[in-house]
Amino acid sequence: MKLDEKVLLGAACFFAGAVAGFLIAPIKKGIYCGNNNGNNYGDSSEENENDEDVSVKSEEEAIDEINKVINEVAKEMSKEEK
Repeated sequence: MKLDEKVLLGAACFFAGAVAGFLIAPIKKGIYCGNNNGNNYGDSSEENENDEDVSVKSEEEAIDEINKVINEVAKEMSKEEK
């Protein structure tokens, strides 16, 4: 083999490997067409914080109502025992 043929074969193998690498690379992490720039109309951190506050308040109200019912039942049971 002449030197020119060796250089050409080496360059061809290198570029074939680069092309194969580019073709195999998307398989590792999946293919995603798009970007993360621009406006997001989904859940924002402010909306999530407000949702959590509302859910905490509703849980506290539910616990208060349950405690009231338990106290009423306990009073009725103590009246029945007397």
